[in-house]
Amino acid sequence: MKNARACMPPLFSNKYKLTHTMKIAKWFLFAATALVCCGACDDKDNEEPAPAPDKIAITPKTANVSSKGGQASVMVTSSGEWTLTGDANDYVTPSALKGKDGDIVKFTVKPNDKEEDQTFNYTFTCGKEKAPYAITLKKKASQAEEQLEITFVPESNILPREGGNVSVLVTSSDEWTLEGSHTFVHPSATSGSDGAEVTFAVDPNETEEDKVADYVFKMGSKNVPFRITVKGGVIYTLEIVGEKELKFAYTKQEKIAVTLNTNVPYRDLAAEITSTEEGWLTKGVTVQGATETEVIMYFDLTQNDGIDPREASVKITGPKGGEDVLKIKQMPQSQISVEELSYYLETTGAALEIPVKANVAFDVKLSESAGTWFAYNGFTDGKLKFTYQDLPEGTIRSCTATLTEKEPAAGAQPLTVVLMFSQKPKGVITTAVNMTGTRAWPAWTDPAPVTNMSAFTLEALVNPTVSRTSGSLSTIMGIEGKFLVRLGDVGIPWNQVQVCWDSGKSGYWGNIEGKLSNSNMKVNLNEWTHIAVTFGEGTVKVFINGEEKGSTTTNVPASVNFGITHNDEQAPQGQQITRCFWVGYSYESTRDFQGMMSELRIWNRVLTADELANEARRYSVDPKSEGLVTYWKCDEGQGDVIKDHTSYRNDLASDGLKWEPVSLP
Repeated sequence: MKNARACMPPLFSNKYKLTHTMKIAKWFLFAATALVCCGACDDKDNEEPAPAPDKIAITPKTANVSSKGGQASVMVTSSGEWTLTGDANDYVTPSALKGKDGDIVKFTVKPNDKEEDQTFNYTFTCGKEKAPYAITLKKKASQAEEQLEITFVPESNILPREGGNVSVLVTSSDEWTLEGSHTFVHPSATSGSDGAEVTFAVDPNETEEDKVADYVFKMGSKNVPFRITVKGGVIYTLEIVGEKELKFAYTKQEKIAVTLNTNVPYRDLAAEITSTEEGWLTKGVTVQGATETEVIMYFDLTQNDGIDPREASVKITGPKGGEDVLKIKQMPQSQISVEELSYYLETTGAALEIPVKANVAFDVKLSESAGTWFAYNGFTDGKLKFTYQDLPEGTIRSCTATLTEKEPAAGAQPLTVVLMFSQKPKGVITTAVNMTGTRAWPAWTDPAPVTNMSAFTLEALVNPTVSRTSGSLSTIMGIEGKFLVRLGDVGIPWNQVQVCWDSGKSGYWGNIEGKLSNSNMKVNLNEWTHIAVTFGEGTVKVFINGEEKGSTTTNVPASVNFGITHNDEQAPQGQQITRCFWVGYSYESTRDFQGMMSELRIWNRVLTADELANEARRYSVDPKSEGLVTYWKCDEGQGDVIKDHTSYRNDLASDGLKWEPVSLP
């Protein structure tokens, strides 16, 4: 029992509670002071401001100390320096007789040797203001007669529905016991001696009715009743309906509806948002749902333009009870970045490492064609690890590896990246230019061979690597509005060849545009295709991989001039723009070519069907061939210039080029 008493905190000396209470009192005191001061202000600039009134307050104002003595503490809040005066006695010693705002004065109290309570009065003074303080030293228990008394702060035994603690000081002439048992009250001791303090820990009342707990302190013939009451009331509840952890894509999200089941009035609900990044998640309106207990709270998310996910914790509360927590996570835009998508493997088996930059976890799946010759060995140190076996002589083989995002945000499609692997003997073409995100143009150091051409052939090996939306345009080469070879247009698939030219005939919107395109002129994604367009004798023809797929004689002009001096196609408003020759670009950046190119040629004659049917010449021709006036092989492998291999030296400049290893055929 002695050990139990030693663990009990002394009455009225809990430092945390005292300090907290004192701080609150101090805040209210100075708030009141500020209001008084503000009320004293007027608009007379020349008047001296009235001096601030004297103020002093103490917390607490009284204290009870066991007959065995102890300590009591007081916090002083004052507008200036203070002094302490009081009764002269042999029992109480204050730690200070003067001080300043915010000081804590400790009163050390000796044991009471008298069989009566002793009260010692003190006064804290600041200027003209005073604050009284009283310490009551409980009487020594009488040895001549039975004595049992309890002391507690008035009304402290009546608690709110949240529960709390009640402290009781026992004065007794002998050992005492405590009788009474209640499931919602937990006394710190059930027996003890004179000067003991019993703390009753009281659980919250989760009913609408008051709860009462009756106890009796007993010693000899003495019985002292003690009652604790914990108030009842409405139990406020609040629960999030459905998922409490939500994940969203990087895009802007408006009016995210969170449904609550609660008896808290919807207007009284609050949402406290905690996140390391401010401003991206905001609370919108709160409305009543379909029933009295259904409430809908709305939230908005800004777009996540970062590379990392961001998270927030939302604590939803009512003013008188009820609480639940919502977790919201917004992913960044998924990124799985690989420098190259196509890989041509040596015929001798080896290991292959491919660096990957990603901000999401992903799975790797090989195509069935990988069989046993191509193996995936994991992703470590930011690299995909593969191995492949020797290629049997006289064969070729290929496979793919698909990288798929593991956990896409709700409503978002998982990001996928497809890597292509081909193993075959080294081809005629080993390097191609990737035109994605760039453009090229000839400076025409010698424009004569391409000026006012009455007959010509345009050739290109192309491999589109990005699927585009229907109606989009992808330019191969030519001049916008004069003569242009491209993929797609309004009303035709993005991967269908279209040739357009200036007919020379006037229409409402200017000259009528001649066009040639049909469903037979398709190219496939991630596949090399040879395209040839011939012009001459009033006829335009299109050949795909050496086969004629369409021709027309409608509105075909007599000649085309490709030798226009290069410019950026910019002009002041109201002035006509001069269009010029481009590769992988026309009119605007959205009409770029997204994929690889090789073997770009212009001839000053119409190539025959037999010539175009010759598969070998698709990959290489003699730069000195008859009628070949530009020959951009696109095999440099470095730099930002594509060399013209004819004697005319009309090289292609660019905005910056990216080179890809290939193996063609």
